[in-house]
Amino acid sequence: MSKKKLLLKLAKEKRNRQARTSFLAFMQAVWWKPWPFLVGLHTVIIANRIDQAIEDYLAGISTCLDLEVPFRHGKSDLVSRALVPYFLGRCKQVHPDVILSGYGDSLVKGFSKNAKEIISSLAYKEIFPGVKIAKGADTAAEWQIEDSTGLVTVAGLGGSLTGKGAGLLVVDDFCKNRAEARSEAFRRRQWEGFGDAFMRVAPVSITILCATSWHVDDVRGRLREKMGKDEDFPAFESLRFPAKKADGSFLFPERFPAEWYLKHYAMLGPAWASALLDCNALPDSGNRFNVEGVQEEDLADYPEIHYRRSWDLASSKKERDKDSPDFTWGTLGAVTKDSNGIEHLWIKDCVAGQWEAPERDQHIINATEKDGKGVPVDVESFGPYKDAYTTLKKVLLGKRIVTRSQLPGDKSVKCQPLEPIFEMGNVHVPKGAPWLKEWKLHFQTFPLGVHDDACDSLAICYHACMKPKTGLVTTM
Repeated sequence: MSKKKLLLKLAKEKRNRQARTSFLAFMQAVWWKPWPFLVGLHTVIIANRIDQAIEDYLAGISTCLDLEVPFRHGKSDLVSRALVPYFLGRCKQVHPDVILSGYGDSLVKGFSKNAKEIISSLAYKEIFPGVKIAKGADTAAEWQIEDSTGLVTVAGLGGSLTGKGAGLLVVDDFCKNRAEARSEAFRRRQWEGFGDAFMRVAPVSITILCATSWHVDDVRGRLREKMGKDEDFPAFESLRFPAKKADGSFLFPERFPAEWYLKHYAMLGPAWASALLDCNALPDSGNRFNVEGVQEEDLADYPEIHYRRSWDLASSKKERDKDSPDFTWGTLGAVTKDSNGIEHLWIKDCVAGQWEAPERDQHIINATEKDGKGVPVDVESFGPYKDAYTTLKKVLLGKRIVTRSQLPGDKSVKCQPLEPIFEMGNVHVPKGAPWLKEWKLHFQTFPLGVHDDACDSLAICYHACMKPKTGLVTTM
């Protein structure tokens, strides 16, 4: 053997040894695309963290990772195409199960096909000799390695996973576009699908959520909310890589010039660029109301003032046919003015639900009885809601003052007086109220969000309080 061939053989053997224990070296050795494998800082960090997760897995320690990377920066090549073959090769001796999931079957079956192509490649066979796909156990939805009892299950979120398990669970992209991101029903289904997939993980496992951010209330948003509220909820370690760094440079110059980033920032606009490039999902429209400045306080610290209950109604067929029907929303609130004439909004309670008309009316009656005799009731009264006002006025006759609300103008006009109060941080809400998350979402996304019923209800309350003679504004 010539010296040159010997050196090449030794170099290949060294490469293969490294690739057996280094995910980054493995990627470089089996790279399957017709262009060079480009490595960015985020690539190195993710690959190294995955290596540590596998070492921990083999030592009996579980890992949960949440990887947030801009689109087209190689996240799927790493975790959905290359990781499955690497994991199966490194961990063959423990017969691991794998679940590969995402927003749809076609997406994850494409990832699965790529993974099997890597396993069938000559480079892979040299790194993990003897690791190959079993004959007769290879379908689009399920396959396994020869001489291993472990299964690789491929299914979209919400797909059939009954009886399956996972030493490695990869969920890649739970949402594919803006329309899905804006659908509350879709986000709920994906969250339920993620929960179903997560229930399949083994006592010792690796779970990787790797997705572009689309919405504040998507799977990632709900995951982080659960982690913040429940100390027993699995702790996902977050690795977040915004496209634009703190120093103004960009994440992946090895692949994309600055012009590419600038073009996409311009095309996407601030809100979507923040989500898809900078890994920071924002409310749909935002900025009309300063929700961050809302003051959460103990009800015991609220002033002794006059409150009124104001209802924005929903029940029409058009509203019920939405994938997330409108809310009937009742705000128990009041307006005060300080010595300088500055207004404050005090929201003591909210009652809200997506109810049909009979159930809706009963909830209004129940809330009225709970509020007590001294609390006036405002009921929206126009179009399909005139009958509701008439019905409630009869039911509450002699018990409460029921005021008809017929505010002129569109929703933006009705809600405009609330904006400076929010801006000044003069909106007060009860700390820990169960309706607070949904309430904030209505104001964060106004006027383009899925729902704005909390906004309409508060506008009714505000305008009723400000009426001359009949209003109940307290000077403090």
